[in-house]
This record gives sequence, structure tokens and C-alpha cells, in this order.
Amino acid sequence: MIDCTVSVINANGEPIKDADVRLGTVLGSTSPDGRWTTTVDPQGPISLGISHPFYVPERASFLGDLRTAAWDNGLVRRDVTDSSLSLSVTLGRIDTSPTVELPESRVEAIAKTPPADPSAALVFRPPRFRAVKAYRFHWNTERTVRVARPALLPDPPFEALPQGWARFQNDQIKVDTAALGRFYWVEYPQRPNSPKSVVAIWSPNLSTVQPLIAMDFVVFFSPHTASYVARYPYGLVPKTKPPDQQYMTLGKKYLVDEYFFVQQLIARRNPSVVVMPICNHGDWEPFTSGEGLLRLLREVAVFLHRQCRTSRRGNMEPTADPDALCGLNQRTVVGPLTSTSFGAVPRVGRVAIGGFSTGIAIVKKIMTSWPVSLSRALWGISGKESSSPQQLWTKSWRELWDLDGYHPQTGGWPHYLDLLETWYGETADRIVRLYHSSGRVPPDPTTDTHKLYKLMLNAGIKLDRSVPPTTGVGWARIMQGDRWTIVRMANSYVDHGPTNEAPPFDDAHHTTPRIGFSHAAGLTTLGK
Repeated sequence: MIDCTVSVINANGEPIKDADVRLGTVLGSTSPDGRWTTTVDPQGPISLGISHPFYVPERASFLGDLRTAAWDNGLVRRDVTDSSLSLSVTLGRIDTSPTVELPESRVEAIAKTPPADPSAALVFRPPRFRAVKAYRFHWNTERTVRVARPALLPDPPFEALPQGWARFQNDQIKVDTAALGRFYWVEYPQRPNSPKSVVAIWSPNLSTVQPLIAMDFVVFFSPHTASYVARYPYGLVPKTKPPDQQYMTLGKKYLVDEYFFVQQLIARRNPSVVVMPICNHGDWEPFTSGEGLLRLLREVAVFLHRQCRTSRRGNMEPTADPDALCGLNQRTVVGPLTSTSFGAVPRVGRVAIGGFSTGIAIVKKIMTSWPVSLSRALWGISGKESSSPQQLWTKSWRELWDLDGYHPQTGGWPHYLDLLETWYGETADRIVRLYHSSGRVPPDPTTDTHKLYKLMLNAGIKLDRSVPPTTGVGWARIMQGDRWTIVRMANSYVDHGPTNEAPPFDDAHHTTPRIGFSHAAGLTTLGK
């Protein structure tokens, strides 16, 4: 027999009290300091189970002696001495969304029957991998994407300048999402049922043998979904053909389908994780504060560590499991990964936050708000940490990408420049990237007297390229320093009707994020 202490903590490293613990046949619950101690026969195999109403339950099977054997859960850590054994378990609040494979006839029938909700993310068999399920209409095909070069704008002459990506310096790179990473739909929290948000996550394949010490994140906020008619988060729109799972389509559109944000990072071999919270009919809680967003990213790190996606351990061929392309879950996979040391959950490293159109309003809220408005214990950071969480967040949030943000309803450009001045000057390594079409173009930095522009210009201009007003083309300008980029473009420079691009450059406002994200991804300090 041996003394064994089980410690249960959350994503913040805070103890979780009243967690139910089962070690073999012995039952108990954790004290206020998150601990439970018992005496156990270490001869295995033996299983450990942990559960709490507000967290995803965890289970680990030790394949032999509890002191020496491998186990099958990345969130369990072990420390052994001559006379005692300690097991530490991290509980998270994120898990994969439920999935269901249905014939289209059944999907159409559900769409016609209120509340038109299959209560799960729909999956299908993509043509490339008929034996594998993928999220619905995620084709997982190889494709060539255009990636912006740092200089961005073309060299003269500018007359009759070709349309589409030809108006920007770029390279063509073939990428394969199925081979180089995984897309996950997840629920946050997985327990309890309300409130609940869905989040899209792109997890790139990593090459490191040991888990990362810190993970970098690109967070993207789309325009709000106040006009959506489907039931959140899995509801169908019955009038579309085929019926549209509206919120799922939103994440697919920006990350892997029309805007190709994921492919832009893959093309540059950038190992940053992409996180896209999905707005609930205009409600962004709990993502509108620094504290809430830091907790989310910590929860994503816990989830990915459980999935063995924080090192190369979790990499697999796209056809390795029937669920490989639709949120393969290490809690349910047959033949789970085992080890005698999974390492620690990575901390949150460097963060870039981008916002498109009205999505920039949430970025501005995060700039000005730290406390989360929901329960701090469940959605924020309530314990005592060795360092101030707010200071850690200030250090982590390095980059802001404004992708044609819409500012009139949130104070206009003067107010926004004031916010940027404060945020930009808070640390010496923060970076601002601004990309705008003429419908939302910022004041001209060469004539406007705002202090932010003076700070930027006084630090030195490294790049200044222009396309002057040109008949049939329009105008564009990029100015750039070590820590800032300002791209201003006439609508006509970007918006010129159908082209050979997929999708075409037929709307300046919706094309600008494609250019801006690509350019910012090429310059980012994240993932390096």
C-alpha cells in the first residue's frame, strides 16, 4: 500500500474543491485546497476518474503499477517518491462539439421542423477521403493560395494595372490543410449547458518532441450575428438549399473556405493556433474583456494538451481514424495515446487579435476592459497567481490587426486613435496593423496631427509605397515602421467586379480582410 494524493486544478492553476475522485474502487472528494488523499494498492492496472459539475470530466487508465506505468490522459501528471505518490489533474471547460452524420434528406426534414436544430455539428464524407468524416462541406482539398509580400503594392507603371491579386505583390503557395493540422468545433463550456458558446479552433501540426512551453494564438472576431435566424449554435436555415448550418458556415468561411486565414498561416509555416469565437445573435459574452479572453485561451491550451496537439505526439494521417477530420476526441478514440510523461499544459504565449467590420468593436472593448462580467471562478481568473494576470495579459497581447474595421458606431476614428495610442504605448513591443478601404479609411497619417501618428512617424518609416490616383485603377498607399502598418486603399483599387480569383474581388469591404490578414500574417512576430 502507498499514500496517494490527487490534486485537481483548473486552467488557471487554481484548486478545484468538491471534485469527485475515484481511484480504483476508492471514492472521495477534494478539499478547499483541491486535494484528496487515500491509501491505495499501486499494483495495476488501475483507473483514475475526476468529475465536477462545471468542468469536463477526466479519466485515466494506468496500464500497470501506478508508480511506473504509462497512462492515457495528457492532463494527468505524476510525481513519485519512495513512500508517496502524487497525481495532478487539470480540468478544463472546453470539449469537442457533438457531431452527427445524416443523409441530406434527413437534414432537409430537420430544417423544416421547428426549431430546425440537429443539436450537433453536421459531418459528411469529403470526396478526397471517402472513409473519413469531416465537418460538413470542409472539402479538405489541397489548394494554391496567394500570400502577400511585405512591400504589398506593385511597382510602376500603374496604368491598366491587372485586377485581383495582381494589384498586390504576392507569391503562390500550395497548402494542404488535411495534412498539416486539424480544425475543431468546440463548446465552451462543455458543462453546464447554459450559457454555452461555440468556438472554432485551428490547431497546426507541430514538429516538437516535447510539448510547447507557451502557445501563440491568433484570435479573430467576425462581424456580429445579430441578424442570424438560425438557433444558436447548430441550427439550420430552412430556406437555403442545402439547408445552411449558419454558425458553422461562418467559421468555415473565414478560416478555411473564402478568406483562407488558416491557409495563410500554413503557407508561412506559422505554428500559431487560430481561435474564432462565434457570436450568439449579437451576444459576445464572455469574450469582451481581457480577463475573459485570457481564460478562454488558457482553456484552449488545456483542450489541445488533452488532444496531444501541443507537440507532434498528436499528429496523424488524415485517414488514421474515421473521425480524424471532424474533431477527433482523445477521450473517446480507440487506442488512445499513452505515455509516462505528457508534460505541462503550455501557458499562453504571444497573442494577435484581429477584427473585421463590426468585429473590431469587440477588440476595442478588450482594449479598455479587464474584468469579465460573468462568474470569475468559471469564466475569469479568481485565484492568487504569482504574477498579476492583467500584467501577464498585457505582456501576451502583442499585435492588433484591424481588417477594415467599422468605427462610426463606436466613437469614430478620433476615439479609436486615442485607444490605439494608449494600447500601442503601453509596452515597447506592441504592433498595430491597419488595413482599410476608402469607405472606412483612417485619417491620412501624413496630414493628421494625432499623437499616435506622431509616435509612429517619429520612430521612423521603413516602407512608403503608393499607387497614385490612376484612371481605371484608383489609388493605394502603404506606410510601415518597425511596429506599425497603415494601408489605405480606394474602393476601386480593390473592388472591380468578378475576377479569376476564388472568390472574386467583387466587394472592397469583404476583400480587404483577405489582403490584410495575409500581409499581417507575413509580418507577425507570433510563431517565431
